[in-house]
Amino acid sequence: MERPYFVVGQWKGGGEVDVWHVEEAAAGPDARADAHEQHASDAETAFGSVDVVYATSPQAAAEQARREAQQTSERIHRDLARP
Repeated sequence: MERPYFVVGQWKGGGEVDVWHVEEAAAGPDARADAHEQHASDAETAFGSVDVVYATSPQAAAEQARREAQQTSERIHRDLARP
């Protein structure tokens, strides 16, 4: 069963992501929002970001974040290449 995970890291360019931390997100929306805010604040000081990814394990969440980053990079590249 997929659960929400915080994935904290930094884009490296070309769709590459350096994942620093993966943590299961709290079930409650208030606790999740508070934890997201704290992770985002910590990540910003190191020029990183935090995303919520739904996956079956921490490892799967990190891989999902990497796939999403690659897909986003490819989409941006396609959009920029259009005449």
